[in-house]
Amino acid sequence: MTSYVLLALLSGPSIPGFGLDYSTGIVRWLVQQQNPYGGYSSTQDTVLALQALARYGAATFSPEGASTVSVSSPGGLNKEFTVDQNNRLLYQEEQLKEVPEDYIIKAQGQSCVFVQVRFQFHLSGLCSFSKTHDDKK
Repeated sequence: MTSYVLLALLSGPSIPGFGLDYSTGIVRWLVQQQNPYGGYSSTQDTVLALQALARYGAATFSPEGASTVSVSSPGGLNKEFTVDQNNRLLYQEEQLKEVPEDYIIKAQGQSCVFVQVRFQFHLSGLCSFSKTHDDKK
């Protein structure tokens, strides 16, 4: 439903009070609903969300500008990602090795960037099953 609203706001005539600033809040919420693999709860939800996000990307595109995103931690991680016109479509990734840890993410510059953090873990032995057999009758 939210994707339909975003598509309508970005496709139709402008409505006072519902410009790009308002749309940015919708985009923020929509991105938070994404699963770790970039999809949503169904194929239709995924297609609509990606269409709406692409429309937002086209509406906010600027041929100029650059940003630097820095990720740091008290444990010593200091990583910078630069996003400019030469690499704006490049997927950039860093594996965060210190878990659990507090991370600080800062963005500076004059462009729109998307940052996503994914936490994935495996608990071994959590689903162990044992079968007992009693031959006594």
